[in-house]
Amino acid sequence: MKRTFYLAAAALAIALIAPAANSQQRDHGGLAARIEGTWILKIQRVTQGDTFSALQSFTAGGVTLATGTIDRTPPPPISPLYGSWRRIDDHSYAATICFFAFDAAGNAVAMIKTNETFQLTDDNNVVGSGTGFACNIDGDNCVNVGLAITLTGKRVIAEGASD
Repeated sequence: MKRTFYLAAAALAIALIAPAANSQQRDHGGLAARIEGTWILKIQRVTQGDTFSALQSFTAGGVTLATGTIDRTPPPPISPLYGSWRRIDDHSYAATICFFAFDAAGNAVAMIKTNETFQLTDDNNVVGSGTGFACNIDGDNCVNVGLAITLTGKRVIAEGASD
């Protein structure tokens, strides 16, 4: 009798939870956090007055990866961008993204760390800001170098192949 009760309770719980989970997956592409996915960003360097485009991805588990249209433009050449992100609330997220800067001989000379804050304006658009720091190559002894950025972006939507 106890076993029948527990089975019935489990079946009821699944019946109640499954539709909500399916609705959330439809609304957010099956993603756990609304920021997860890849974004096309327009980034403005406030103090330098230039703007460039970038792709930044947010994965489940808190990893962020990025590349920009000026990453290969020396000086100085830089490494790929890696970092971590966390949810602040349902519409806001914090990220720290890092990359190495190299000298002409290819030696890493510094790590650049940017602390970013993102706010989703809806499910497919984001705005944000960031501040850059220069650090030693171990990511320590960071100094704010006045590299403020603002950003706007849109989600990359998976469209599939067309015939």
